[in-house]
Amino acid sequence: MTFQNNRAVRFQVLTFVIIGWLLIGQSNAQTFHAKVDSLIRLAEKSPDKRKVLLYDTLSRMFWGRSADSSLLFAKQSMQYAEKTKDLYSLSVAYNSLGNAYIEVMEPNLAIENYKISKGYREKLNDKVGIANSIHNMSLAYMDLNMFSEALSLLKEGVSLCQEENDLTTEAFLLMSIANVYRKLNDSNNALENVIKATNIYLHLNNTQGLARTYTIMGHLHRDLKNFSLGLEYYKRAYSLFLQIDNEKMLASAVNNLGIMYDELKDYPKALEYFSHFLDFAIKNNDKETISSAYNNIGFVKAKMKNYNEALESYFKSIEISKEIGNISSEMNTYNNIAWIYFNSNRIKEAEKYATLALSFIPEVQNLSYESETYEIMGKIRYSQGIYQEACKYTSKFMELKDSLFNVNKNEKFAEMQVRFETAQKEKEIELLKKNEEIQSLTILRQRNLIFLWIAIFILLVAVIGTIYYNLLSKKKVNALLSEKNEELKEANVKLLKSEENLKELNTAKDKFFSIIAHDLKNPFNTLLGISELLSANVHSYTKEEIQERSQIIHDSTLSLYKLLDNLLNWSRSQLDSIVYQPELFPLLPEVNQEIKLIETFSDRKNVKISVRIADHIMVFADKHVIGIVLRNLINNAVKFSHIDGKVMVSADEKGDMVEVAVTDNGVGMDREELDKLFKLDQSFTTKGTANETGTGLGLILCKEFIEKNGGKIWVSSTKEKGSTFFFTLRTDRWA
Repeated sequence: MTFQNNRAVRFQVLTFVIIGWLLIGQSNAQTFHAKVDSLIRLAEKSPDKRKVLLYDTLSRMFWGRSADSSLLFAKQSMQYAEKTKDLYSLSVAYNSLGNAYIEVMEPNLAIENYKISKGYREKLNDKVGIANSIHNMSLAYMDLNMFSEALSLLKEGVSLCQEENDLTTEAFLLMSIANVYRKLNDSNNALENVIKATNIYLHLNNTQGLARTYTIMGHLHRDLKNFSLGLEYYKRAYSLFLQIDNEKMLASAVNNLGIMYDELKDYPKALEYFSHFLDFAIKNNDKETISSAYNNIGFVKAKMKNYNEALESYFKSIEISKEIGNISSEMNTYNNIAWIYFNSNRIKEAEKYATLALSFIPEVQNLSYESETYEIMGKIRYSQGIYQEACKYTSKFMELKDSLFNVNKNEKFAEMQVRFETAQKEKEIELLKKNEEIQSLTILRQRNLIFLWIAIFILLVAVIGTIYYNLLSKKKVNALLSEKNEELKEANVKLLKSEENLKELNTAKDKFFSIIAHDLKNPFNTLLGISELLSANVHSYTKEEIQERSQIIHDSTLSLYKLLDNLLNWSRSQLDSIVYQPELFPLLPEVNQEIKLIETFSDRKNVKISVRIADHIMVFADKHVIGIVLRNLINNAVKFSHIDGKVMVSADEKGDMVEVAVTDNGVGMDREELDKLFKLDQSFTTKGTANETGTGLGLILCKEFIEKNGGKIWVSSTKEKGSTFFFTLRTDRWA
């Protein structure tokens, strides 16, 4: 990863965090406490119903300031609401408690209280209040990552607003729906709902609402990498916030423009807007935001190659971070400084600040920052020629990178699950609606028949005309009924197809677990049997017998470990959770490294492993993945070699490819055995010359990895003479 790309990723994370202060609002502490004292005195003199409202107001005033105080005042509001037994007062108090539990990060308790508040509002037939309760519950469900429930509630709220013709609340809920879909990376549905909200605000001539929808549109187009269009919407939002003179939202708009210009690589413009954002932070005397703003300015100046100015901004950020005790921000900025010095080839200074960042790891516990610290330390040690430490830090960096990737993968899976559940619910609702339509049409048909007979009975003279009319009407109804039935059949076919897909997935899952159960059983049986014998006869066995059985336990454990390692790599490959990072590297050192890893195994059988690979041979592939392939093939060659056998690893350049061969003079394979290789549904187990176990899964893994790196793998073998496994790799990225 280059310096600029790395900085850009972390910049995005930071800029979303620092605008939090805008949502809380800043006011003079003395004025705030004076208002609180005034409201408390007023509440003490007021009737109970008014007390409920005043303590709710006090609870809201402490949002973002003191969660405990907010909860305390909400409970006081509830105390007086229970005394009044007034439905409206109870609805306000339970809603206040729900809000306070959100503040203390107890979303489950918040949902319970919001539901009770909604119940009272339903008794009062307060449609607007019900819509607000629904919105509040949806926010709590989002905190719990229960996006499907949040969407269902918000859509229910929109329906209520439409019944009451409450356009303002409807537009607000539509924006909330758009934000949920944005969290699910469903840009199409997000845009659809925010456009609906925009049209309502245009109809109402609501400037602030329009500015907010334009902001969301800017976010969505930024997510879709439509930076020019996103910039246009951010500019519109900025222009509208200027008109209504909303300083807090204006600051947010300025920050968004800075982010977008950074995405467009218009760094002078980005710097201009981030400087304005810094002015807002200084005006509000928000130390944490000032520190973050300086850090952002440092990012942009670093991208502009103004390293001295970037360092000046970073040091200002660190000074404020130290003052307020924000060690997370301090660690982040030390990493940034280390990168500048490293890219300026000032290794000593880079080492100093990277070491400072390293010292914060136990306290900060931020995987992203920690990963970056290990990355820069690895590069520093490598440039200093301290390769062992460079390898250690790089390994830690790769481990954390995998961890972060798995977190993102799990989040993606959760998003897909929510989308699936939401789609299923919408299909169920659609089916119910179609059934209702069919029932309505059936009733209409029956009614027409009744009218027909009444018309015949009353007006016999009009029989012909009436019959003609009803037959025509009947034909129309039947046509509609037939059409609806066809639609229902199509919907059922889609559901059946969905069910078949799920069954196929379950079959694949069962097959996978069957492989695991079968291949884990033998090593565990060996471990259980030998360990039981050893435990029962530990005093009667000789030292040699104990050593012999310990060796069996070790061999079984090693076999089990290799199996689990292959299973893990295979499952990650099936889930596409392995990030392929091809690079150009010399093949010989990688081969030597893998041979060293199995020297103990080969020495035990006195198998000699030789290498015939020229120093200049380079391959373009994922080094980690190719290491797994080499390890499996060389390990197999040793496994199926006789005592005092020989294994040769060679490589030859053939055009724009390198052909690698792993040859042994062991037991070999016949045609029937060769045909079963590289196939999961025909995998077979074969013991090595020293009874080593195997499953064939390693070769399946090798085939997948080689093909994903643009190569091919095949085998040549003769029974009792040995085998040669060949595979090819590209020599450069364009091959």
